[in-house]
Amino acid sequence: MRALCFIGRRHVGKTALLLAFDTAFGENYAGARVFVSQFMPEDEEEFLLMLAQAATEAILDSTGKVGKLNEITQLEEDGDARAWLVETFMPVALSALQGRRLVFLIDDADKLLNAVRSGTLRMDTFAYLRLLVETFPEVGFVLTLDAEYEPEIDSLGPLIGVNDSCRLTNLAPDETRWLLQEPVRGCYTVPDDVALAVHKATGGAPALVQQFGYQLYQRWRLTPEINVITLEDVKALSRNLYQYAESAMKYDWLRLSPNEKRVLAAISQRYYADPLKRVDPEAIEAWLADSDKPMDRTAISAALRGLEYAELVQNSNTGTTITSGLMQAWLLENAGRMSFSGGAAIPARVTSLIAGETPAPKRGIPARLALMSVVAAAALGILAGVLVFGSPPTGEVQSPAPTVTLVNTPTALP
Repeated sequence: MRALCFIGRRHVGKTALLLAFDTAFGENYAGARVFVSQFMPEDEEEFLLMLAQAATEAILDSTGKVGKLNEITQLEEDGDARAWLVETFMPVALSALQGRRLVFLIDDADKLLNAVRSGTLRMDTFAYLRLLVETFPEVGFVLTLDAEYEPEIDSLGPLIGVNDSCRLTNLAPDETRWLLQEPVRGCYTVPDDVALAVHKATGGAPALVQQFGYQLYQRWRLTPEINVITLEDVKALSRNLYQYAESAMKYDWLRLSPNEKRVLAAISQRYYADPLKRVDPEAIEAWLADSDKPMDRTAISAALRGLEYAELVQNSNTGTTITSGLMQAWLLENAGRMSFSGGAAIPARVTSLIAGETPAPKRGIPARLALMSVVAAAALGILAGVLVFGSPPTGEVQSPAPTVTLVNTPTALP
């Protein structure tokens, strides 16, 4: 197996994974990046020339020279682009790599799926890419796919097989802690309880952890004499993070089914009304019983499965909870009244909730450094196993620490 697809929702780190490829795999691999969303091909010839251009850039980055690529016969007008790539370009390109493996890194492969459906690309496009892999043992493919297209992953065949995909998920608590502590060690300290508070606030969502880390770094940069981050700092920064994440949380909400929305809002309201009581399907059914849209337990359980898969809720022995304190606050502000206007003030009690504190019981439903780009390290470990052109590792996988790259941090999630 020399092709792999990483699936994930927006902002989970798919593009960051591809950007980290060269750093993670070193000089034995050359990553040829193709960002389909930025340069959508108008026809197959343009797409194949994009692959050739990406390979040329990868060769130049890896070796510092292009070898005999300058001597390649150019694709003639109305020529056969497929034959040119296989017979003319690829042999010279692989020779120029001097034994390195060439891995095409195609971001947003869902755009290619749409191009195939629309007729922009031929129906057998992925079969042709599979032919490249079979013809040239030194070639591999890594694709990223938006989670909304996960049910259609079979359409990437035969390039991507049924066992050739991995799903990127949120960071675990120890990964969030590592990310907040290790890159800044020697500058300032983020105690374990503070890192845990950040994890509870963000749910381990990579983009939000990144932004929290950026805000903490900025706070230290302005006041370097204060070199220990506290829970009060997390509370103070929660307002900025809430505003930063509002558009993304609205997007997540709008993608849910009506039943998932009702259940998610009920969990949020039920927990806020009395955080000491267990929330489970029975409690949700009782909470919705007097609403205009009651639900039975079967429908509630189905909705919970969808919400858990989307990492918006988590189940444990103590019941079901909202994964992210930021999402909990957003639901209290918006879900009940379906108002998505920005700039709403956050009540102090909700700000504490964002920071991971348990609110006091209340009855009734309320009225209402440029830093780090996260790459799921477990994904890189799986990728390493595949790109030595074997099968994914089996048994228990020991996840290395998350990989970080210094990048410019945006001011808002699109």
